[in-house]
Amino acid sequence: MSEPSRRSWVVKYATEFVVVVVGVFIALAAESWWSERQDRAFELQLRYDMIEEFRANIRILESDLATNAEVSQKFAQLTELDDAKLLALEDAFFNEAYSGFPDWAGFDPEMGIIQALVTSGNTGAISDRDLRLRLSRWAGLLTEKRRKTQQAVDYQMLLLMPTAVDATADRIWTIEERRRIRAHYRSLAFLQGMVIENQELLLAEAEATLAYLKSLE
Repeated sequence: MSEPSRRSWVVKYATEFVVVVVGVFIALAAESWWSERQDRAFELQLRYDMIEEFRANIRILESDLATNAEVSQKFAQLTELDDAKLLALEDAFFNEAYSGFPDWAGFDPEMGIIQALVTSGNTGAISDRDLRLRLSRWAGLLTEKRRKTQQAVDYQMLLLMPTAVDATADRIWTIEERRRIRAHYRSLAFLQGMVIENQELLLAEAEATLAYLKSLE
C-alpha cells in the first residue's frame, strides 16, 4: 500500500472512530439530561403531594388535639377526686360516665406518601437536604406516635376495661372498684398525655415543613 493510500485509510477510520465516540458521548449526555429531567419532575410532583398531605394532616391533628383536650377534662373529673368525693358519688355517675370505652383520638395520618418514601430509603429522590431532614424527623415522630398510642391502647384494653366491666356487672360500685377505676384512669391519663405531647410535636413539625415546602415553590 502506497504512503498516500495508507494516510487516506488512517484518516478515514480515525474520522469514523471519532464520530462513533462523539455519538456515544452525545447519547450518554442526552440520557443523563433526560433522566435528570424525569427525576426533577418526579420530585416536583412529590412536593405537590407532600403539601396536600401536610395540609390534611394538620387538619386531622388540630381536630384530634381538640378531641383529646375534651377527653382529658373528662378524665380529670375522676382522677382529681380525693377519697371523700370519690365515695360520695352515686353509682349512676360511674355507670354513665366510666363504664364504657374511653374514646380518644390517636391520630391516623393521611395518605402516608412521606412515610413510604422515608421507609423505602428513597429519600435521594429529594434533592433538597433540609427537606430530607425534615421528612426524616416527621417519619421519626410517626414511629414514636405508633409506640405511644399502642401503649395507651394496650393499657386501656388489658387493664382498664376489664375493671370497668366487672364493676358495672351489678351496677353497684364498691369502694375498692371506685379506687381501682380512678387509679386506672390516672395511668391512662398519663399515657394519653404522652400521646398528646407527640401530637403537638407532629403538628408543629407539619406546620414548619409545610411552610418550607411552600417556600420552595
